[in-house]
Amino acid sequence: MLFLSVAEAAEKATKKVPNIEVPSLWGYSLRIILALVTVLVVVGVFAYIFRKVRSGQVPFKKRKVEVLEITPVMGKWGFAVVKVGGRYFLVGLAEGSVNLISELQEKDLQEETFEKVLEENL
Repeated sequence: MLFLSVAEAAEKATKKVPNIEVPSLWGYSLRIILALVTVLVVVGVFAYIFRKVRSGQVPFKKRKVEVLEITPVMGKWGFAVVKVGGRYFLVGLAEGSVNLISELQEKDLQEETFEKVLEENL
């Protein structure tokens, strides 16, 4: 059985070898690049959303506490107007502490012009 007969050798020589299609290197490269770009876009979108959520700038998130204005006085001291719900507070800021000074009314927050002050006092 080590040697093939002439008939067997001829039969094997006439058999067709199956045609195996080898994909091109460009096709594989294109698939890898598209997969990489897709992964980078997904990671970028998640990073953007995470950054917005963490900084509190998500538009669908209703914030209950807002710092409306901060006025520095000296170094690390200052005042801040804070809105909590529908109420306004004036707080004092110092290094390591926040102290409530008073609750403000809506009219206290409106900018007054010289003309308004003059009309009220005359």
